[in-house]
Amino acid sequence: MWKMIGAIWNVRGLNKRGRLQCITDFVNENKLDFVGFQETKKESFEDSFLNYIHRDFAWQFFPAIGTTGGILVGFNNKKFDILAHQLKTYAISVMIKNCVDNFIWRFICVYGSAYEEGKMEFIQELEGMLENWSGPTVLGGDFNLVTNIKEKIMVLLIRSGLMFSKIG
Repeated sequence: MWKMIGAIWNVRGLNKRGRLQCITDFVNENKLDFVGFQETKKESFEDSFLNYIHRDFAWQFFPAIGTTGGILVGFNNKKFDILAHQLKTYAISVMIKNCVDNFIWRFICVYGSAYEEGKMEFIQELEGMLENWSGPTVLGGDFNLVTNIKEKIMVLLIRSGLMFSKIG
């Protein structure tokens, strides 16, 4: 059986010192075949930057607006053929064919609106992408959705390291 290994990661800024080396090491040490990075906070990507991460990857991205958002996805072009890609407001959708078995699937990497006014647009965009394809789909990213204020407070506590759980 043929396998593929991928990762989806909210990197919270690729402009931070040491972040490029960190993601490069992560991709190479884990022998990743595809990646999706959200919240890149980058408006553009130089070829040298992308080749440093992995020279055998084909890359698609949409830029951050100022210091908000941004998505970068990459696929090992020795293992996959990119048939099509679509840049949306909150997502990148890529149609892929595996080179080994010609299996066709879709990867969607999302970065949902961090603000209340964009939540419905994000959900509608996602719904539109999902209803147009009935084949296999890998969907992931930072949805930036919480159901209530208590959940949001819990996320903040976990991120800040103030929440601990007792095991046993």
